[in-house]
Formats: sequence, C-alpha cells, structure tokens
Amino acid sequence: MTQRVDRIAQLLNCPVKGKEIRQAILETRKEAEATDEESDDAQAGPNLADTGQDGEDDV
Repeated sequence: MTQRVDRIAQLLNCPVKGKEIRQAILETRKEAEATDEESDDAQAGPNLADTGQDGEDDV
C-alpha cells in the first residue's frame, strides 16, 4: 500500500509559497484567539449596573 501524499505538508514546505502560507496561518490563529477572548469576556456575566444589584435604586 502506498502512502498518501499530504498536500498541506507539501505546501508548508514549499520553498516558494511555504513561508507565506505559514505566516497566514499564524495571523489567522492570532485573530481567532483574540475573537475567542472577546466572546469569553462578553459571556463572563452581567454587569452589576445592568442587574440593579449594586445597592442603588434606579428611580
């Protein structure tokens, strides 16, 4: 049985486009991590000012 050629690995090791592809992957991962952190902050919980539990009456 012959081994399948991993086309992605070939592209990453390509002397012409490999560096560009690796850089694009790194940038995409950084953007995805930043987006995940922002969504985690938004899901952290409600702000006390929004819940009315800060001890002040909103009259």
